[in-house]
Amino acid sequence: MTPEQVHNAFSRKIEQIRARQDLTPQARQVALARAYKTAADQIASIRETDRQQYTERRATLEQRLYAGRQVTGTDALSARDARERAAQYTHPDEAQAAYQRAKRDGDRDMMRALGNWAADQSALPALGEAWLPLVEQHAANTPGYAETFNELRSLREPGAFGDHTYAPPVAPSELGRLNPQQINSLANSDLEVHGGDTPEAA
Repeated sequence: MTPEQVHNAFSRKIEQIRARQDLTPQARQVALARAYKTAADQIASIRETDRQQYTERRATLEQRLYAGRQVTGTDALSARDARERAAQYTHPDEAQAAYQRAKRDGDRDMMRALGNWAADQSALPALGEAWLPLVEQHAANTPGYAETFNELRSLREPGAFGDHTYAPPVAPSELGRLNPQQINSLANSDLEVHGGDTPEAA
């Protein structure tokens, strides 16, 4: 299920509970609390699953984008040295000039290091835009780089940065000013609701 589907099912459930004439006020409140808790737990579970998938996909893309070829010995030292030198460039124009020199010299380690450094800098607020030409230049020289980079940039962490997709449902007005912890306690009470409190049985 999606969070939207959970919200819709929750709304239907609340209306079903409100329409029942056989419930005492206490039983109705418990049934509403259980419906709320079920929906909130489902959305939290969906968010956790989506966050796990996001984390795994991001790790895969970063490994593909930044790891490069597997190297050992002097090659590993050369790659590390290139990363350290690339990180010293604070202006995109200077980094792009260094990239051109590395390309002319056939220095793939430096090209990779500068391309990845530019990709990191391009994620910075406001200033990052100036680094994109170098990222695009490196992408043009590296098969598959552009697709991986664009997908990585498009990833959004579930529930972060104003994403209200995973917000819990609004508690029914019958629950008054109870906070989520109090609603959970009410939902976990031993009171049996005649006829059940699931959508199918209500």
